[in-house]
Amino acid sequence: MNRAENLINQRRVSREIFMKYIYQRAMLNQGWSNMYENLTDFVDQMEDDIIEIHKHYGGRDLDQIDSYKEITFDSSYLMDICQSFEAHSDEIDPLINKYARNWTVDTMPSVDVAILRLATTEIKYMIAIPEKVTCNEVVNMAKRYCEDDAYKYINGILGSIIEDK
Repeated sequence: MNRAENLINQRRVSREIFMKYIYQRAMLNQGWSNMYENLTDFVDQMEDDIIEIHKHYGGRDLDQIDSYKEITFDSSYLMDICQSFEAHSDEIDPLINKYARNWTVDTMPSVDVAILRLATTEIKYMIAIPEKVTCNEVVNMAKRYCEDDAYKYINGILGSIIEDK
C-alpha cells in the first residue's frame, strides 16, 4: 500500500471510529460537549475493532512494535470532526430532519442517524473534504452497518443537504 492509499485507509478508519463514537454517546445520552477530550477513552476501548476496520479496508497486518493508533487512523481528522460536530451540533439534527421526509433523528434507526451526523458535519463544516468523497464513503459505510436499502435514503438526504449549501 503506497502512502496515498494508506492515508485514505486511515481516513476511512477514522470515519468509522467517529460514527461509532457518536452512536455510543447518543445511546448513553452523554451529550456533545468535551467530545475530543473523551475520544481517547473510547479509542482505547476499541483497539480490536479499530484493527479489524483497518484490515477491512486493506490495511497491512500490524507488528507488535507498531502503535496501532499511529498506523490505523488520522488523529488530526478526528480532532477536526470532533470540534466541528461539537461546535455545530445544535444545527445538524434540524438540518437532517428538514430533508428526512416522514422521519426525524428521533424516529430513524440510531446507526443511520450517526452516519448522517458524521456526513452532515463533513459536508457543512469541513470544507477541505469534497462532498462527493463524503457521500461515497458514508454510503459504503451504510451498506455495511445499516438495513438493506438505508444507504439510498441516506444518500438522498445528503444530496438535499448539499443542494441547500
